[in-house]
Amino acid sequence: MSNFLKRTPTEPRKQVRLRLRSIDLWSALKLGFLASIALGIATLVTAYVLWLVLDSVDLFTSIDNLLSSVFGEVTPIVLTDEFALQNVMTTAATLSLVNIFLTTALTVVWAGIFNVVSKLIGGVGLTFTNN
Repeated sequence: MSNFLKRTPTEPRKQVRLRLRSIDLWSALKLGFLASIALGIATLVTAYVLWLVLDSVDLFTSIDNLLSSVFGEVTPIVLTDEFALQNVMTTAATLSLVNIFLTTALTVVWAGIFNVVSKLIGGVGLTFTNN
């Protein structure tokens, strides 16, 4: 074996034990907001890509043809109208906005709950190493 692959410790391992006693609510709000924005964008992109795939294989038209053959000319629902791109993206955007609001609010609530519980039990112990 070459000397390159052998590991020679030049510095001894050092461990630091810290206690996390509180989370700043403003920082939790900002982090929760940015994470929920990222999830909202992912939801919009996923809805668009899924709609493109399903529309390219003519799934909605095939189901419409099946429904018209089962129910006759008067079908209870026309999927090509209901699952138009505008309807799908409007629904995805609405769900994303609700998700942004709820995720941001719940992040602050959970940080507040952590702060209350942390005062009761003394915090969470963490150990860091220089490895």
